[in-house]
Amino acid sequence: MKIFKDKKCLITGAASGIGRATAIAMGRLGAQLFLTDINEKGLKETCQMIEKEGGKICKYKGFDISKYDDVKEFADEIHNEYGSIDILMNIAGTSIWGTVDQLTHNHWQKMIDIDLWGPIHGIECFIPEMIRAGNGGHMVTVSSAAGLIALPWHAAYSAAKWGLVGISEVLRYDLRQHNIGVTVVCPGAVETPLKHTVEIVGIDMTHPEVKRLRDEFSERAVTPEKVARLIVKAIKKKKFLVLTSFDIKLIYWFKRKIFPLYHLIMKKLSKLAKTVRDLVQKT
Repeated sequence: MKIFKDKKCLITGAASGIGRATAIAMGRLGAQLFLTDINEKGLKETCQMIEKEGGKICKYKGFDISKYDDVKEFADEIHNEYGSIDILMNIAGTSIWGTVDQLTHNHWQKMIDIDLWGPIHGIECFIPEMIRAGNGGHMVTVSSAAGLIALPWHAAYSAAKWGLVGISEVLRYDLRQHNIGVTVVCPGAVETPLKHTVEIVGIDMTHPEVKRLRDEFSERAVTPEKVARLIVKAIKKKKFLVLTSFDIKLIYWFKRKIFPLYHLIMKKLSKLAKTVRDLVQKT
């Protein structure tokens, strides 16, 4: 898997952000690309960008990964025309934050349907065929820092993202016998359109303090291109866990090595989040 040329690579969430940056990177490395996203316009733009650089798009299709039948239909089309893929990248996702008293059942369900069931559908529809083909390969799933540490307001989001980390850890060992590597990516702040589309329940998104926090987020955020480079490197080196920023690496290290300090940091973050919520909540 150190040579990506002509490897068949399926990427979800390819219309923007990490998905687009990774698709472009893999196109430059000579992979044969199969791309999908719910945003058809953005997906077509990604394909045009890749083809302009000489990359190869074998197939692309716009649909919602939370719909199993749509994922299965796309998988069947690929398998019938091209056989099994070599690399599966579950990158698509969305985000809803909020305190538990503000979250509705629909918020919880949306997070589970898109951020957890979506990648599961990809695993269901592509990994068994990779196993049957016997050619090895690699699976990449993008989780989040919220899949490792207890970030305030992230309960529904973390329900899905912790699930992805757990699935990835199990498959890391289950798929070894088939020579299929597994990588789980847990980004912190990344400068993607998700910054503008994230739904924070019960918060006045027009409040000046929210703008200040967004600006602060951007200052700490890494680029999607950096995350894409880390993903490519992880596949080459068969690395399991990818953390994209120093702050998340540090807090996760505290959690594993000095838990009392991690516990103190989380309590302070929670207190700070309450102060912010009281300031910017909707009236």
